[in-house]
Amino acid sequence: MDEMRLLQQLGDETELPTAERLSPARTRLTAAMTAESSVPMTSTAPSTLPRRRRPAWRLVLGGVASVGVAASLAAVLVLAPDRLGGSTPAARADATQVLRNAATAALRVPDVNPRPDQFVYSRSQEGRGMRESWMSVDGTRDGLIIETSASGRTESIVPGCRNGRAAVLKGDRVVPGETERCVPAPAYRADLPADAAAMRTFLIEHRQGEPGDANAAGKDVLYYLTGSYLRPRTLAALYEAAATTPDLQAVEHVKDGAGRSGIGITWPSTRGSGEIVLVFHPETYTFLGVGGSAGSSAVLALAIVDRVGQRS
Repeated sequence: MDEMRLLQQLGDETELPTAERLSPARTRLTAAMTAESSVPMTSTAPSTLPRRRRPAWRLVLGGVASVGVAASLAAVLVLAPDRLGGSTPAARADATQVLRNAATAALRVPDVNPRPDQFVYSRSQEGRGMRESWMSVDGTRDGLIIETSASGRTESIVPGCRNGRAAVLKGDRVVPGETERCVPAPAYRADLPADAAAMRTFLIEHRQGEPGDANAAGKDVLYYLTGSYLRPRTLAALYEAAATTPDLQAVEHVKDGAGRSGIGITWPSTRGSGEIVLVFHPETYTFLGVGGSAGSSAVLALAIVDRVGQRS
């Protein structure tokens, strides 16, 4: 495809922004052009220029041969920054954009590849109740859950599944010498795709509801988001795939289980099931927790550790 046709296709697929939305970007662009033009054209000039915030623009423009096409494409990117992710204010962002921004934020998190013998540590809050858990990365080692509330503190062992057998629990205690059949439940989902398109296919193939059921699709996303540790690329793919779910809505000033305010993403709920809202930080777009009438919780800590009881 030649450059002009590529630009035409991009223009056809990009909605025109409003004047209010264009004003801040136009101001920043004018200021940047003025500053750059004032730098003397010497061999030392490049080192005095401020570092560009969007190196991806240079990568895109590097593949365009025509200077005129490159300039036009640059204008499209400057005036529609939300299409690149991470620059639309939460107060005006729609649900799709919030999830795309969350995907961009996920990719900034350091990537940790857990070892099979490690544990996923998490600390969460629901109202005044606190919950800590150490879950086996590969599901074969015994984990632990500690819950603290106004009524006291409880500890529950989570038996690992080794060679198809797991210890039997009676209440919160292991029954000596008794085992039962099991399937490992790894706390780290290494099998999930790290590509948005592949993740969409995975969610469709493993859906729990009927095709087109937005409520069920939303619950599937919530399951993978809160039920296991996901590496940055996989988490970003999950957010990108979730962004394609129909009928999502953005909810401003929603609170998670710790009372932190953020921007939420919700989907149509079935009658009597209550509303579930995914809550994201309004500026960084990191996942805070869950809010809504169906219940709330907050993610306070998440780490990969070497042993049960270790917190960092």
